[in-house]
Amino acid sequence: MLKNFFVIVIILSAVSFFYGVYNINVEVEQNACQMTYMFEKPQFSRVYFSDNEYFPHYGLYYYNEGRIPKDVETIHLNGAPVIFVPGNGGSYKQVRSLASVALRKRRGNAADVHLDYFTIDFKEELSALYGNYLERQTIYLKACIKAVLKMYANNKIAEREVVIIGHSMGAVVAYAVLRDVEISKYINTIISLSAPIKKPLIIVDKKIDEFYKNITDYMSNARSSFKPNENTNFCSTTSSRNLLNHHFDYTDSILKNVLLISIGGGNRDLLVQPGLTISTFSDLHSMTMSIPKVWISCDHLSAVWCLQLMLVINRYMFDISTRDAYNYVYFIKDRILREQVAVNHFVKPNILLPKEINIEQKAKNKTIWSEDSRRSFSKGFREGPRSNFIQLIPLWKHKHYHKLYVNVLHLDHGDFLFGCSVKSTRNENMFCKDGISLSHHFQTLPSPKNQLRSVAILDINNLRNTYANWSHIGLFVHATRAPTFYSIDIHNPKERQIYLKVPRWSTLQKTSLVNESVQGTLYFKIFIQGLEETYPTIELRVEPLTCMGDLKPIIIKMCIPWAPGFTKYQTLLDPSADFFYVNVPVSSPIGYNSSRNPISLEIFLDSSCRYHISYKFSVAGTMSKVVQQFYQWIPSHLTAVMLIILKNQIWHFGCESHESRGFQPFYGFFQYSSLYIITGCRILGKLLTRNESIDTVRGLSFYLVIIIHSTAIVSSILAVSLIWILTIVNANGLSRMFNWCLLRLEPTANNLPVLFGTFIISLAIKTCGGLALVVTCILYFCLISNAYRDHTENWILKTAISLHKKARCVNGNRGCTSLSCERQNHTNLIRCEGMNNFSFHLTLFILLCIMTALNFMSLVAWMKDKSIERYGDDSSLIPSLIVISSLIVLWLLKAPRKISSFGICYKAVSILLYVSASSCIIYCQEALYQLNFIIVIVFVLLGAQELLGQGWEYFVLNTRKNK
Repeated sequence: MLKNFFVIVIILSAVSFFYGVYNINVEVEQNACQMTYMFEKPQFSRVYFSDNEYFPHYGLYYYNEGRIPKDVETIHLNGAPVIFVPGNGGSYKQVRSLASVALRKRRGNAADVHLDYFTIDFKEELSALYGNYLERQTIYLKACIKAVLKMYANNKIAEREVVIIGHSMGAVVAYAVLRDVEISKYINTIISLSAPIKKPLIIVDKKIDEFYKNITDYMSNARSSFKPNENTNFCSTTSSRNLLNHHFDYTDSILKNVLLISIGGGNRDLLVQPGLTISTFSDLHSMTMSIPKVWISCDHLSAVWCLQLMLVINRYMFDISTRDAYNYVYFIKDRILREQVAVNHFVKPNILLPKEINIEQKAKNKTIWSEDSRRSFSKGFREGPRSNFIQLIPLWKHKHYHKLYVNVLHLDHGDFLFGCSVKSTRNENMFCKDGISLSHHFQTLPSPKNQLRSVAILDINNLRNTYANWSHIGLFVHATRAPTFYSIDIHNPKERQIYLKVPRWSTLQKTSLVNESVQGTLYFKIFIQGLEETYPTIELRVEPLTCMGDLKPIIIKMCIPWAPGFTKYQTLLDPSADFFYVNVPVSSPIGYNSSRNPISLEIFLDSSCRYHISYKFSVAGTMSKVVQQFYQWIPSHLTAVMLIILKNQIWHFGCESHESRGFQPFYGFFQYSSLYIITGCRILGKLLTRNESIDTVRGLSFYLVIIIHSTAIVSSILAVSLIWILTIVNANGLSRMFNWCLLRLEPTANNLPVLFGTFIISLAIKTCGGLALVVTCILYFCLISNAYRDHTENWILKTAISLHKKARCVNGNRGCTSLSCERQNHTNLIRCEGMNNFSFHLTLFILLCIMTALNFMSLVAWMKDKSIERYGDDSSLIPSLIVISSLIVLWLLKAPRKISSFGICYKAVSILLYVSASSCIIYCQEALYQLNFIIVIVFVLLGAQELLGQGWEYFVLNTRKNK
């Protein structure tokens, strides 16, 4: 019964994971980025400087446009310098969208402020997967900063600063440059685009882990960091206006002049998750979905060419640039001012404060004053108001209502919201003389077709208490020819606020929040409690029931109280078919009270429609998040599963029944016992580790680990099935080739493993460990295929002899004994000793393939520049040499061989393998490179076991002979 339960759990978990792979794009909306086009032909002028000779394969370029390339040494540069750093596999030509927008903006700039764009060529190195690239890229970036500043040495500005824009791993390299005090003082701002600056995407290299840790350690000492606590709430009206750096103390900071801005791509970026794009040291963070005038999600590559984003970034850099008395452009050094400009561009534009205004002066021309005491109404001017229009909303009519919602389309700069005390003339016309502006309450919302939509939510109860003399709230609509539309909705918060708790995984039915909204409703606010982890997803649906006019898009805004800069806007163009997926990019802090500070969803509706609002737990959304965020755990769990299978094979190796089972390739793979180590690992992890990343893993759901581990179990079965199919298909051809090689090496056939081992070890030392592991995998597969062919021929021969014997014995007993001897002689001739335990060798082969995959980047790096030893040690060399040497020992000893008197050793090795499997889950889920050490230990352990066992057997036999 228990076995059937575990089998069902494994199958359901694995199916759920693969279902998430199938639905990986469930939250990805269409790409709404506009393409950036160049005015003229892009030109990249090479900048030569003295340090180029140390990095002959790298390059620094100056961007310009035109038919004729410019010589950087002859042109006069007087703009503000910007350096673009490409990321993992990125090209230096990716700068052309940013730089071309800057060139275009310069032409329309009255102050003649312009930027000089430089870009770095890293030869499209895969720096996210190979750590040796990172340090040398950092060194070269330092040299480039010096070279760029040297080009402006003749300018009148004493200390010029540069802005660095880093995409992907390029931003991480830019952060690493800050460790050099002599360089960091020349860095004005670092803008990171879709960069994993929090932690690596996948840690397959120790150098990558050390690189990130060095940056974090230095920044912790040189700069204050911000971590939300249980009282943090960035969704409150007071906290939303605070900048992130208000929590920082820069008085004695070494990096006090550097402004760090991080930008994430959002749902479309499946490569870098949003939660990885923010650092605790960031001054400002924003997602492209929440940046004003962008409001769309960018995938990983479109972050460097999306026109909407390119315009905002360049506007910011132009606004922090100025000219000196000698007409040289430079970036201002006032960090506080730069940050205020950054907030204006990347968070909320035009953050204003209440101020007194002279309404009579504003309305001195012909102005129409209109009062409307209805709770909900709309008014539109199809061709715009021909004269100024002021809409008055009486406060005394709505004493029992506390919220006023104002929705305006095409809000003009001359329009504003205000409060005042209305007076009447003899003609009973209403007007206000003075008032206080409330325009700071307006927030701009994304809207299709560039329709400017602004909303303001006022607490009129608070306004009554603060300004007792006020009688009305007024909306000033400036005279214009553009179509203008506004809606008013007065309500109590309880009518529009809804609280819900995250449904359980087992809850799949749809739950209604609003059966049918009232006509004229413009706004709902939903508070979600209990959504604290990054993968559970809720599917929210807002369905229009009846509409009095054309169906307009619905806008939903999500705010996460503990995660600054992760405000998410999404426009549902077709509300009847589109969904809004609710999940968090960053887990809540330990001890955070999500009931007191819940996630908030603001739904901005169309007043002409009635809506039905419902939600349900999204299996597709949840599993897609599990795949995106935890796919890197699969190798460690797969290794643990293989070690458990190997442990079971060795534990039962002394049994008589195991000898026949060894011929079965799937023996031991159909198991569920490896699930038992999950609970033990969670308990041991709390006792043995104090690592921050492991602390984060501890708090994750137990179901999540079960899903990952069950997927690893199924993956092991699929892997051995694939290998076995390839073995069957290619056994004949590989066997012929292998036997042909054996015939050529017949005099030294007994020493064949030594010859192969010497060749592979020499290859590893001369080239790299990754290449040696690939060659070893190919050789191992040939040995297994050859052994399978021998085993198949042996089985056919034994079956034929057995059938022939039975046929002869039917006619009489004569000849049966001789046939038995004949069969014994034939089977002894074709027996393939050692390799006939297919399940054992397939397990080792899969472990070898896992290690090869982990170290494959060393082969890629060697193939690209063939100079790994010049820029750093090959971290795969020593582990590969040890594994290959251990494997050669196993081949020489024709392992595994059953030694009946050595049973206690099998038990001890099995226990050590179980401990190794547990270590894979405790220590290697995030740091995959540590799997190398565990696999090395396993191969050494197996080699030592065979050496000791066969040595013991040889000693016992000699002792018996001597007696």
